[in-house]
Amino acid sequence: MRWARSLACLLPWGLVAGQGWLISSLVKRYGQALLERDRLQGRLAVVMRATGDTADEVAYRPARAEARRLAVTTQQVGYQQLQDEAIRTAPPYPARQFGGAGIVIVAGGPRYYTNAWVGLTMLRRVLGCRLPIQLWYLGPTEMSPRMIELLRPFDVECVDALQVHRRHPMRALGGWECKPYAILHSPFKEVIFLDADNVPLIDPAALLTRAEYRATGAIFWPDFTTLGRHHPIWEICRAPYRDEPEFESGQIVVDKERCWAALHLALHLNEQSEFYYKYVYGDKETFHMAWRMLDQPYSMPSTRPAWGFGSTSRGNPGYAEISLQHDFDGRAIFQHRTGAKWTAWGENFRLPGFEHHDVCLEALRELRRQWDGTVEVSPRAVSSTALEADLIRSRYFLYRRVGSDERALELLPGGRIGDGRGPWERAWRLEEQPGGPALVIQGYDSVTCRLARSPDGHWSGSWLHSERLPVELIPLGGGAPACEA
Repeated sequence: MRWARSLACLLPWGLVAGQGWLISSLVKRYGQALLERDRLQGRLAVVMRATGDTADEVAYRPARAEARRLAVTTQQVGYQQLQDEAIRTAPPYPARQFGGAGIVIVAGGPRYYTNAWVGLTMLRRVLGCRLPIQLWYLGPTEMSPRMIELLRPFDVECVDALQVHRRHPMRALGGWECKPYAILHSPFKEVIFLDADNVPLIDPAALLTRAEYRATGAIFWPDFTTLGRHHPIWEICRAPYRDEPEFESGQIVVDKERCWAALHLALHLNEQSEFYYKYVYGDKETFHMAWRMLDQPYSMPSTRPAWGFGSTSRGNPGYAEISLQHDFDGRAIFQHRTGAKWTAWGENFRLPGFEHHDVCLEALRELRRQWDGTVEVSPRAVSSTALEADLIRSRYFLYRRVGSDERALELLPGGRIGDGRGPWERAWRLEEQPGGPALVIQGYDSVTCRLARSPDGHWSGSWLHSERLPVELIPLGGGAPACEA
């Protein structure tokens, strides 16, 4: 077909089925990486000639471990070059943009909203915390106007991360990715980040006066486990191995001015979550690696977290994973219910020694009296959500700058762009416009194009830079494009 012939260059070197184009795109952007790629390809060709296998067979047969290792190493080279670029291009700290101290919580959707309600009850009504609080969420399908109104007595500012994303685009913005994003883009200079399911036992403002925090500008808390010496993330991030705990990121205290570069690097690692989350569990070790990559100091209490074991209110025994975190004096200050999240409409685990359990249950009863547990989504939001789902189902599109160039573009969930991504095509989103929804393609720091949908399902508009060429986005159908022989 015509589009297939025009896209024949999409897979210039397919080391791994389904990944070759993305790897090539990443690596080709950097001259040094090209040399490394060619060296590895040459070694792979030797293995193929010796075995008589194709590249795909070499990459996937268990007996061809060397070829698999070479393919993975080549992929890592590309992401390491992206690390270098992120470090090199990190903007200077904008001193006038941030000020004061505050608490940041990411709590979109009924489940995490319910948990945040309990945490806010503790902070405001039990502990007397007076710090400003921001609660971040991802769009109208996670937070309705009614839910925002219910939080008014807690003096909480609700922030739609998708609206912030219009000004500060990020390639991937899901629940985990939103944590460093919210920390960095909140208005506070000093941030106390709390997971929605974290029940504090002290006013966290006291942590800002600790000598340990003043010494480094950051406090992280230990997880139960430690990364082994041979864990691949050390090599991927080119950080020297250290026998130390992993991070448990349900609570973070950070001075953005002192840790600005490390925060930006952590944000970058989460922006490439489709790669790094294969090696680490969510966001937590991205902070660990970013700080170690830049040799940025941090403080950490020496007491490891405690496990929790209890039963539901009906007396049914069960395991509940709760991280009981401590201060530098060994005193318990956070009860992070990682595996025993609160529910206002079901059974909650009662754990021996869990403080303020009855207060938390009363908070849940109060929430249940005012809210039915659903997100009331406006018709406009429903329409946009359905259209977004349709775009994700279509997935592959012919991205054409008329009279100039064309290639396949892969639209992924969370506003991410996969295959075909370039400096001008980093993320996508839908925007409501007077004439209907617009598909926005975002570059590194500005909008690349806004496209309108025609009745035949095609999208069209124009580039907003340089030649301002006409742009078309046409669904390809049938999944990923393949090269013709």
